[in-house]
Amino acid sequence: MPVPKKEALHGWGYTPVADCLAWRPEKQRDLTDILRKDGPKLARGMGRSYGDCSLQPGGVVRMERLNHFIEFDRRRGMIRAQAGVTLAELMEVSIPLGWIPASIPGTSSVTLGGAFACNVHGKNQYREGDFAEHVQSIRLLLPDGEIMDCSPTHNREIFWTTAGGMGMTGIIEEVTLRLKPIASSSLNTTTYRVESLAEMIEAFDEYRDGSDYMVGWIDHMAQGDDIGRGIFEAASHIDTESGGAPLAAYKPQKSGINIPFFLPGFTLNRYSMALYNQFRFRKYSPWRKTEKKGFHNFFHPLDRIGNWNRLYGKRGFFQYQCLFPDSPDIVSHIHTFLSALHDKYLFSFLAVIKYHRRSKGLLTFSQAGYSIALDFPNTRQVRSVLPQLNHWIAEHGGRIYLAKDAVLSADLFRVMYGKAAQDFESVIDQLDPDAKFTSLMSKRLEWKRRE
Repeated sequence: MPVPKKEALHGWGYTPVADCLAWRPEKQRDLTDILRKDGPKLARGMGRSYGDCSLQPGGVVRMERLNHFIEFDRRRGMIRAQAGVTLAELMEVSIPLGWIPASIPGTSSVTLGGAFACNVHGKNQYREGDFAEHVQSIRLLLPDGEIMDCSPTHNREIFWTTAGGMGMTGIIEEVTLRLKPIASSSLNTTTYRVESLAEMIEAFDEYRDGSDYMVGWIDHMAQGDDIGRGIFEAASHIDTESGGAPLAAYKPQKSGINIPFFLPGFTLNRYSMALYNQFRFRKYSPWRKTEKKGFHNFFHPLDRIGNWNRLYGKRGFFQYQCLFPDSPDIVSHIHTFLSALHDKYLFSFLAVIKYHRRSKGLLTFSQAGYSIALDFPNTRQVRSVLPQLNHWIAEHGGRIYLAKDAVLSADLFRVMYGKAAQDFESVIDQLDPDAKFTSLMSKRLEWKRRE
């Protein structure tokens, strides 16, 4: 059994950093022995969630060494693997054989267990739903030491509580995932500039039925009548006859640039980012540009920059992702939200908009509507404004994505997630009455009363 060590751990945003007692098991049977040790526990993958959901000072079980493939049905596209396998490792194996994960988040450096526990989503959420909808089963080590197989039809309640449950039901040991067939390692993309938020929403409406993926980038440095302008991109899978690269040509992505140390806090500022945003916006025209792109360029452009989170300096940053329910007033709601940030002199260095459909799971983030993901440096002003934004989002029927959250209050969590929050807490109270599995997030959101 491995010996635990004290480690300073953090999410991808470095907000917060916590000294944690950490285990690094190399064998699956070690997990049961670790669970028997006194103190709280929490499974952790690659640490690519942004806030405090993967932090537990009393005991973190780091899963990255439990990364072995167990079984791959190449005919049906079904793969069974240990929870520590990353999407990058999975795609390296599956894509040359004609299969790809149906739901791919913005980084490939996320484990299968972490993807399920956070119920991640991608640029095709409106079409394929969230990650958990493609999971056939999980093998779960429960708080009492029992090992349980769960699926959408077997131990269903625990399955959907674990999906998006942020590790509160136990340790995910294995994941069986259904993959999506593909005929090449390329996408056909259409990219063009939109001059307003209304045009951006119109683009999503136009391409929704005919594209496999959609995403929008918003120039949040723009002000006045230009608020909401940006770049819209749609993409679809193609075969080799249409010019797609052969499946065998797929290679794992390597970092082209590495950020070896924290940059000074003033490097990314309102003025330097305004210039960058202006350049990116002017790079495209209103005319629709069609081109073929490889998977890395479309799915994971930031993975090419190693440790890009260090660009924000030692204080780190907050990635804030909120969802606005679909309605006839959706353009007005998002415009008001973005304008309010400007009124507070807050400008996001990166702003991404996606369309969602309602998904499954008790704590699923996705509802029918639009999500906005924003990056803010960790400053006193930002920390004071984010709770105000949360109140505004709650008042308008929206919600915050927990995998990126670090500031949501317990009361507003219950407002945003409603009855689902009550049902979730009821299940985990029954499953883990002694609060064996907890985190800094669960303490902040008061999920387990005994912790």
